[in-house]
Amino acid sequence: ALQCQALLCAALLQASSSELPALTSGGALALNVTFDPGTWTLTWNCGGHVTVKSCTALTTKRDGKLSRQKILDPVCRCQFKPLTLHLGVMLEVNATVNHMPVHEKLTYVNRGPEGSAAQNLTCFIHEARVMTCTWEVGPAAPADIQYFLHIRNSTGHMLTACPTYLGGHVHTGCRLEDLTLLQRHVHVTVTGSSQTGDIMFYDIMLNTKLIERLSPPGNITVACNSSHCVVSWSQPQTWSHMSFSDFWYEVDIQRQDAEPGSANPKVHISSEEENRYEFPSPEPRPGHVVRVRAGDVRSKRWSAWSPCVAFGSEEHGVPRLHVYLTVVTVTLLCALGLGLACKRFVRIQKLFPQIPEIKDKVTDNDRVNPETLRKDLLLQTDESN
Repeated sequence: ALQCQALLCAALLQASSSELPALTSGGALALNVTFDPGTWTLTWNCGGHVTVKSCTALTTKRDGKLSRQKILDPVCRCQFKPLTLHLGVMLEVNATVNHMPVHEKLTYVNRGPEGSAAQNLTCFIHEARVMTCTWEVGPAAPADIQYFLHIRNSTGHMLTACPTYLGGHVHTGCRLEDLTLLQRHVHVTVTGSSQTGDIMFYDIMLNTKLIERLSPPGNITVACNSSHCVVSWSQPQTWSHMSFSDFWYEVDIQRQDAEPGSANPKVHISSEEENRYEFPSPEPRPGHVVRVRAGDVRSKRWSAWSPCVAFGSEEHGVPRLHVYLTVVTVTLLCALGLGLACKRFVRIQKLFPQIPEIKDKVTDNDRVNPETLRKDLLLQTDESN
């Protein structure tokens, strides 16, 4: 029972913290002007004796500049375009009551200690289906601070409260996995709650198409023949509608054994229905890696790089310069060795000259036939006997 009671209290606390306090004028009772910050609407007593000529909203932007909206000849209400309210807003109503001019002014103030509001609120859509918002605790926020996030459309209609908070009990982030209710423009408000009193809120208008972080291209493949290679990929999935003409791509192809300072330049590919890039790459083909990222041609946003895909020989190729130097070195060493061998042979010939052979007395030929020599010796022996 205590757990249910705690959950009920938390739900009531979140519901109450989603509503910004309305503002009612203390001026002309006949007008009774009221400002609803949730819908950015001024209302007043609407009767036959009241005629409103115009109403104006003057807001301060984050850069300190003023923004003015003016509506002429409204009927019973003025609904402004979405206003950023955390820096305050000045409201004016010009009317006639019983033919007497009435000028009503209201100042909407962000109540609470300065520095208690959430800071650095950022939201982004990623993975084509998830929106994540993060913020920081205000420097003057009390110890028991707890923040809540709510999203409205451009007419002030509540779309959703945060379904999953990040950052523990304090809440410093929100994750939404159901984006079906989101529209092109949304108003995000982070309010605060504390037992000590009022907490300032923070609000921002977002263009959901511009806050989407593109995913890298998928299904990257490389096909090669004897002379060329083709890299192909698929268009990344997005939450907002984007056609092939909304994208451009950057292809990065590098050798696996590239030397420092010898990287290839990246190639920009214009949007085409068929996502592919063909380039010359004759065999034998050393090992390469390729990666691709996608960009939005309008907002100049880029996705992260895709995982690298390898192609070509798995063995690192030997650089041509190294091959050339090796061949030249071996050739010089062989020539030097041959020269030294020849020089040594000449020296040996000089030190050890060739001994002359016995000449044949009969034929006076250096080459002596052993059979002839034997017969001559036998003949000489017979004569001596």
